[in-house]
Amino acid sequence: MRILQIEHWPAGFSYDNAGYFARRGDEVEDLRIYAGQPCPDPSRYGAAIVYGGYMSAYDDAGNPWIPAELRFLEACLVAGTPILGICLGSQLLARLLGARVYKSPAPEFGFKRISLTAEGRADPVMGALARPASGAAEGPGEGAAARDAGDFLAMEWHADAWDLPAGATRLASSAAWANQAFRYGPTVLATQFHLEFTQAHMAWAAEKASGEVPADPNGEGLAAFAAPSPRYDEVRRNMETLLEAFLG
Repeated sequence: MRILQIEHWPAGFSYDNAGYFARRGDEVEDLRIYAGQPCPDPSRYGAAIVYGGYMSAYDDAGNPWIPAELRFLEACLVAGTPILGICLGSQLLARLLGARVYKSPAPEFGFKRISLTAEGRADPVMGALARPASGAAEGPGEGAAARDAGDFLAMEWHADAWDLPAGATRLASSAAWANQAFRYGPTVLATQFHLEFTQAHMAWAAEKASGEVPADPNGEGLAAFAAPSPRYDEVRRNMETLLEAFLG
């Protein structure tokens, strides 16, 4: 499958899904609209993934490329190209669909457990995270029991939030914030949380952040978050489970 990755900063690290795409034999292309790259015909792609970024989805003045990216996402909708929006990607999709995106009163940072709603458990893609992955080598305490309960591990690093777009379905929540994922029609899936980051990427990001992270009163320390941990393997497995259901 040809997959389009829409990025919002120069790639310095591979996402944790790179190995998954390689095993499948997918053809992955990167698009950086923020850098002035021209937008391709979305009908050429089997799916588009819109990743995160440090900017706010409502800050057109500081990021004048945002309207162009919104127009391209609208073209994807019209073409019927499946879209997965992550963090900033979810916020851009929410804005495109007419919802409010704003500074969150409950910013989140660190590893968090995400709970599926009843609709999320029934969703053909997000619901896969409520079931142990086929052939997964998860043992006790490694996520299998939590998955059976519709609860899974993800990462949070956001200070903005979105309201649920009209016509969309809420699929997941966290302890701090209700809007963690939504579906809009058959082709749009959006997640406020992250499943794509590697430990090496987060160690680099932590160093660059210089202690400036979202003011989460329940967040973990930056050093602990960025340190090597089996949690990164669990998150990678969750990403692969989600992609398996999303891409088919």
